[in-house]
Amino acid sequence: MKKWNVLIIILAASMLLAACGPKTTEPTPVVENIRPSGVIAEGRLFPVLAQDQAFILSGRVADVLVQDGASMEKGDVLARLETSPESLSALARAEQEQEGASQALADLKAGSGLALAQAELKALQARQDQESAQDRYDANDSEENLAELNQANALAAQAEDELAKLQDNDGVDPDALKLAEARLKSADTALASARALVDAHELKASMGGTLVDFDLAAGQLVASGQSVAAIADYSAWIIKTDNLTEADVVQVKIGQKVQVSLDALPDAVLAGEVTHINARYEEKRGDITYTVTVKLNQADPNMRWGMTAAVVFVP
Repeated sequence: MKKWNVLIIILAASMLLAACGPKTTEPTPVVENIRPSGVIAEGRLFPVLAQDQAFILSGRVADVLVQDGASMEKGDVLARLETSPESLSALARAEQEQEGASQALADLKAGSGLALAQAELKALQARQDQESAQDRYDANDSEENLAELNQANALAAQAEDELAKLQDNDGVDPDALKLAEARLKSADTALASARALVDAHELKASMGGTLVDFDLAAGQLVASGQSVAAIADYSAWIIKTDNLTEADVVQVKIGQKVQVSLDALPDAVLAGEVTHINARYEEKRGDITYTVTVKLNQADPNMRWGMTAAVVFVP
């Protein structure tokens, strides 16, 4: 028991001496605000342009005209749906009406010379009848002769008006021309609508490029707006990275140089530059992030759509 008391006294004395002795000042560590030499982000590889392809109508596939991987030009037909008999009948009627309206207008214009000659003859005959009626009334101013004179004057005036209209419009009656043109315009509109309905059964390439993931078969049912393929332009490549935080994105500028390495091709370091920075933010896992697009200035034959990339933004 006395041994433990002695140890306690010695320990207390040591602590007292230490407290009374000179103090040693430890240096305060300096925290430096060190930033990395460049922002680093993860991205994904995309063709420079790609568009999904979808029918605008629902229906059953009748024909498939191309295969996956085919090279496409804008407007090329990929596949067709079965066309309803009603659509085809409506198209046939519209074509017939448009042809009739077009022919009627052509006939009206073609008959301008004959119509003008007939109007001139009618006006001449009306003037002669007017003169005869005037002579009869001058010889006998009876009520009957007066009525005939008034009628002849009215017919002559009408004939002159009709002749003047034709002379002013190259022999074509302007009222008849307006009606014929209106009929043709209506027929053209109806025909365009009927053709659009039939054409909607075809799936046409919306752009030039390579057909991707196209796996349609005849007899297959498809829904309106359902993507059945994509067309990609592989002439150039872009990287999209959507994990730049608000602190990172302010260090990135349009035109800034970048270095890209793909996980699948770690030995290839590709150069590129920033072409777009989204103005709208996204919230991911509690962070505010912005999507940045980088266009690559180099390519590798082994590159594939969707590969993961590490992007270093060169300061």
